[in-house]
Amino acid sequence: MGHAAMKHANPYAGLVGSLTPGELDLLSDAVEEHRLREEVGFGTLAEAAELYRPSPRCPRCGSGPAWGDGFEPSGVRRWRRPSCGARFTSLTGTVLEGCRKPLATWVSFIRLALFAVPLDACAEMCRISHHTAWEWRHRLFAAVDGYQDRIVLRGRVWVDETYVNDTDLSHGYGQARKRGLSKQKVCIAVGIDARKEPVAVVCGHGKPSSARIRRAMGAHVAKGATLVHDRERAHNVLVRENSLEDESYKADVRDPAYLEAMALVNNLCSWIKRYLWRFTGMDPKNLQSYLNLYVYLFRVKRGGERWPKVARVVRHLLMTDATFRS
Repeated sequence: MGHAAMKHANPYAGLVGSLTPGELDLLSDAVEEHRLREEVGFGTLAEAAELYRPSPRCPRCGSGPAWGDGFEPSGVRRWRRPSCGARFTSLTGTVLEGCRKPLATWVSFIRLALFAVPLDACAEMCRISHHTAWEWRHRLFAAVDGYQDRIVLRGRVWVDETYVNDTDLSHGYGQARKRGLSKQKVCIAVGIDARKEPVAVVCGHGKPSSARIRRAMGAHVAKGATLVHDRERAHNVLVRENSLEDESYKADVRDPAYLEAMALVNNLCSWIKRYLWRFTGMDPKNLQSYLNLYVYLFRVKRGGERWPKVARVVRHLLMTDATFRS
């Protein structure tokens, strides 16, 4: 029995046991850095910046390339532009600018974001403060701001609406809930096509008007597509103005034809609501940011077999011109 136990003993247990807490943290960071490098080809922010921002443009005058000007203590390259006097780093102008934590910690946060883990759990599992976790979530929001603007649904396109309670006091939060689609509920216009390209846009309060549907979805549906919907009258503006083929079904949960025809968008609505329910206490002003992040991560996970999810998100954070100010 003793021999079997010795045979399976971890040869590094003694080494780790002799380390101080500070040394153990350094060892953990080195292990995570090595593991990340093996997985995606870079282990530090400096290495990722060299890969995705090898010659950044000047944030002051927009010119490039700049001259090399040494390195930050973290290894991130510094740059300067003699013509305008600007000095900056490879992370300037990105949402990762000013981050002091190792990239491996950011990657852990990204992995948790992919599963919509609540903020307190993210802070605990990444060993960061709640304020830092809040800030990192808003850095992600900044990186995906406007992300949906360029998404156009084509071919067969399903649209519907889903509703969530508005927690803003000015919209009746805390008062008796009205029945039906009242102004106390936020409307989210949802669309998806046969390629499983999703769109989710805040569409005001209560039952949507034609004008609100036009603003929310008009630019997201390609001309000549087939619109599959539930006979909501506000959808007619899309059919008319985008020259769409109209395929509609009466909304009746007892009708198998309706359930089958609308299953794709109904499932998407359901998943969006489950996603939003995870963020108790969410500021309603940030609802569109949460939806932008959901759509972005939906597409990241959908393409995970072709492109490692972590590498894709880190690349997006580094190559998107976006900043965060606390």
